[in-house]
Amino acid sequence: MNDDPSVAGSGARSLAAAVRNWRASTVGGVVEVGPVLVDYRERSSEIPEALIAAGLDVRLTDLPVGDYVLGPGLAIERKGPHDLGASIRDGRIFEQAVRLQSAFAQSVLMVEGEPRGIAEDAWRGAVCRLVEDGFTVLHSLDAEDSAAWITRLAKRARRAGPTTHAGGPRRAPRHPSAQAEAMLSVVPGISTTMARSLLASYGSLAAVAAAAPEGLRRHPGIGTVRAARLAEAMHGGYVAIVDREPEPGRPSRGARPARRWILTDPTPGAEVQSFDRRAIALRALHSAAAGTQLIDGLTGEVSATSK
Repeated sequence: MNDDPSVAGSGARSLAAAVRNWRASTVGGVVEVGPVLVDYRERSSEIPEALIAAGLDVRLTDLPVGDYVLGPGLAIERKGPHDLGASIRDGRIFEQAVRLQSAFAQSVLMVEGEPRGIAEDAWRGAVCRLVEDGFTVLHSLDAEDSAAWITRLAKRARRAGPTTHAGGPRRAPRHPSAQAEAMLSVVPGISTTMARSLLASYGSLAAVAAAAPEGLRRHPGIGTVRAARLAEAMHGGYVAIVDREPEPGRPSRGARPARRWILTDPTPGAEVQSFDRRAIALRALHSAAAGTQLIDGLTGEVSATSK
C-alpha cells in the first residue's frame, strides 16, 4: 500500500465516489457496488495489499465506524490480539458494536489471532454476548487469514444480491415483549439475553425501571455498573441532541471525527470537499454548482442537493 500522505487525503473523494457507485442498480443478478473502503489506519497491515492483489478496487479513507466497508450494508471491525482485550476491559467494544450495527445492515467483528492481556473466559464471554446481540463474529488465525476472509466476503458482496434491505431502518418488533427486550438491550452492557432475564424476573419494563438501580444490583450478571447504566437510561432527564456530549469515538488507533459531511460536485474532475460540521457544509452547498450533493459520511445518505 502506498504510504504517501496524499493517499489518506483522497479519502473523502474515495468515499463520495463509492457512495455514488453504490447507488447503481442491480443488473443481471450482479450487484454493482463501489470500491472496498479501508480505514487509512489499516494501511500498515498487509490486508489492503492482499485485497488489491485479489483484483479488488481498494480506497483508503477516514471511516467514522468500522475498518472495512465492503458494500452499502456490510462493514467489518478488525480486532488484533492486543486491541480486543483492551476494548473489552473498558467496554469500548460494545459501544463500537452498537454504532456499527446502527450504520450498517450487516456488521462483522473479525477477531484476529489469540487475544492477549485478558483471560480466555473473559474474551470468549464478551464475544458470546456480541453474538447474542446479533453481531457476526469471525475468528482468523493471523493477518493473512483475515485478508482471505475479507477478500471472500467482498467478492461475494459483488456477485450476490443483498440479503437484507439496506435502504432504511430495520423493521421494529411487533410483539410488546420483543419491544421491551429491544429497549433494554440498547443500554451498553445489556445483551438481549440479559434483557430477557431481567424482564422474566421483574415481569415488565416498568418493574425493571422501578427496581433500578438498588434492586437490579442483586440480579445475576448486573452488578453496580450495569445497574447504574440502566437507572440513568430509564430515570435520567432528557437532554436535547444539540446539548449532548459527543459520542465516544474509536480511540484504538487515534482520534478521529465522529462524522464527516462531504460535498460532491457533479462536474468531472471537481475536487471533493469534506467538513466536520454540517452547518458549515450547508453554507458551502448554497454556493456550490447545481446538482452538488451533501453526503453524510457516517451513513452514506444524501442529506441535501443544491438547486
